[in-house]
Amino acid sequence: MPLLAPALVLLSVATVAGLPSHYNSCTANLTGGTRLQLPFCDSTLSIDDRIHDLVSRMTYEEKCAALDTNQPSIPRLGVPALQGGESTHGVASGCVPATANSTGCPTSFPTGPGLGASFDRTLWIEIGNVIGREARALNNAGKSGVYFLDPNINLCRDPRWGRCQEVPGEDPVLTAAYAVHLVNGTQFGEDVRYIQAAATVKHFSMYDMEGYIPRVDPQPHPPSGYCDTSGGCERWNFDMVPPQRDFLGYYLKPFEEVITKSRPESIMCSYNAAYGIPTCANDDINNGLVRKKWGFKGFFVSDCTALELMQDVKWDDCQHPYPSEGGHCTPDPFPGGHNYTRTTGATVHAALVQGGIDYNCGSLYKTNLYNNLVNGAVQKADVDVAVSRLYRTMFRLGFFDPMENQTYVTYGPTLVDSADSRHVALTAARESIVLLRNTDGVLPIAKTATLAFIGPHANSTQSLLGNYHGQNTLVNSNSPLQAAEAAGLQVTYAPGCQICDYPYGENPGFPNMPCPVGHDLNKSGFSEAVSAAKNADVAIVFVGLDQTSEAENFDRWSLTLPGVQEELIAAILAVQKRVVVVLVHGGGVSSTLLHDTAPAVLTAFYPGELGGPAIVDVLTGAYNPAGKLPYTIYPKEFITRDIRTTDLAAEGGVTYQWYRGQPLWPFGYGLSYTTFVYNYTAATRRALKLVYDASELSGGAIEQSVIVTNTGSAAGDCVVLGFVTSNETDVPRKKLFDFDRLPNMMPGESRRARLTATAEALSTVDDSGNAVLRHGRYRFEVGDTISPVMHAFTIQL
Repeated sequence: MPLLAPALVLLSVATVAGLPSHYNSCTANLTGGTRLQLPFCDSTLSIDDRIHDLVSRMTYEEKCAALDTNQPSIPRLGVPALQGGESTHGVASGCVPATANSTGCPTSFPTGPGLGASFDRTLWIEIGNVIGREARALNNAGKSGVYFLDPNINLCRDPRWGRCQEVPGEDPVLTAAYAVHLVNGTQFGEDVRYIQAAATVKHFSMYDMEGYIPRVDPQPHPPSGYCDTSGGCERWNFDMVPPQRDFLGYYLKPFEEVITKSRPESIMCSYNAAYGIPTCANDDINNGLVRKKWGFKGFFVSDCTALELMQDVKWDDCQHPYPSEGGHCTPDPFPGGHNYTRTTGATVHAALVQGGIDYNCGSLYKTNLYNNLVNGAVQKADVDVAVSRLYRTMFRLGFFDPMENQTYVTYGPTLVDSADSRHVALTAARESIVLLRNTDGVLPIAKTATLAFIGPHANSTQSLLGNYHGQNTLVNSNSPLQAAEAAGLQVTYAPGCQICDYPYGENPGFPNMPCPVGHDLNKSGFSEAVSAAKNADVAIVFVGLDQTSEAENFDRWSLTLPGVQEELIAAILAVQKRVVVVLVHGGGVSSTLLHDTAPAVLTAFYPGELGGPAIVDVLTGAYNPAGKLPYTIYPKEFITRDIRTTDLAAEGGVTYQWYRGQPLWPFGYGLSYTTFVYNYTAATRRALKLVYDASELSGGAIEQSVIVTNTGSAAGDCVVLGFVTSNETDVPRKKLFDFDRLPNMMPGESRRARLTATAEALSTVDDSGNAVLRHGRYRFEVGDTISPVMHAFTIQL
């Protein structure tokens, strides 16, 4: 029998002319209607009282329906639907009408690794602010929601992961800082009474592989050790069981930092399991750790279909009336999940109560929550709690307050693709570029030189955006080739080869399936490319990856360049001594040819809408590159390590913290067109000790000031990295503790960088989950990865 809400007096509701329709319940002076005179509309009451009043007026059918991400509005109460979307590196939406100065399309920034490579906290805040502002402007125009399922703050533990392109790197300190500042910028704008947009941190927790997904053409399984065993090795069913040292000290560290410091509105649970329990049903982690210990007050949302994976069935094809509406539906099998629950009631309970998942991206709650409430699988109080958490975000967005004095409701299309937004996009693209190699002064290139732009990315446009981007037309006129021509450079163009021999975006299954085997071997363009290189002063070869070689739904089988790209580079090197290789990619690319032979190498990641001009600026010296690698570049043989091994120290180690091999380029590596020297200040030298007692460090920090001097002849930014190193057992070999970015240092200029090594940064997590300082010898290394200033010390217990 229906569970009814208290009766209410229904007043007429309309929409204010010319203003967003989602502000439709509590707005004064409604055109053709009367404001609802209800307590939840009274902005003088506490947010808790307002939420309680609103929830008490809803029927339980309405409450259950509200917990689906395709929730309906509630016209009788004037409650709008909460519109969601993506904002991984810019709002992923359509465009508003173009003007003379704007395309009307949302700004697309570099993808995660490029943003991580900047090591720039200020930039991350600015990017977040652009995302938040544009979200409100696009929302006011009916093009976007203001609740986002981003940012992605998982760690690129293994470079084969298809979604390394979305995250800022492999290090938890870097990723935590990125998350804190990006979320702050997105959520908190100029009107301090409300959040500008609502951010979700994902995927919680320990999601960092896709697994083997069969290709669309006949193809043998990957080699042993790469997710080819029976029993499952896909994101749908993988069980992460790292030691506590890595669980709390590595995988969860970015989430703890952003949840405790930036208050994101929601957290997305992931597909995988943690210690035998699907993450969306893990009471100890979601409720015990996150809500009780970390103090999280927002709501949990499921990754799409993650709840259905607990029972290995899907309800997507059900038609009205659903079981929740008194109808019947037999779900489809969904093999390859966790097989954790056996009945729908148990699945609903595991998600809503046990896992604390308030909001379902998928079909479980929509089709089966209300009937399982009636049947007693969950209780009214469970539903009330979830709805209250969800609507708190809508109150914080200002949806139930009079909008006459709200700032964000006035944001119009002129804020989308504005001059300010483009400036931030260009700055981000420039700061993301890492100079890996520069021999014989090949770079920067004289503007009078004749250039050959060669390779599949030389004239790339849409592929520069990576994945999860919005509609973007600005990039179509800003390829590297177009940018070089616009700068007046003398350029010839010969692609040489393609990454995949289909037009970009047209291979079968794009973007969730890789290039079919055998469709990346065409060398017919080599002769034209070799001729262009031979007749130029400098050959610039643009190679790398795209969404046919790394993407959500499949991991990479190799760290090398796909197809015949490396053969193209070798052919160019055979006829031209002055060669620059520009890498465009997400996950790391391994090539001894580039490391040992190519005169100059730049990595630009996926640089976003203005990546082309940024690359040209670096090539010509108009901008001095200062980016640092956000992850380790391994030799190609690294793939023999089992991707399923989640113990970071096992099997030769993984990430710079534990890897015992010799990388091609280490985490934090990056060159400049100038040189920097690092020295501790006299005060820091006096303060640093040779021996520290664990008791004096506990809960404290070691402050370090370093004088950085530009000893070269070019101005440029300097990224200062602080590491602690050790050879002690069960302690990371190297660990980032802090970083700083000093902008635009002039030749001969000295400037101070301040870094802090907290006791936590010097600690490791023991088997009981406690951060502990361990006896042994350590060393601070501050500056860059080539010639840092150092200080050796001992920690004694």
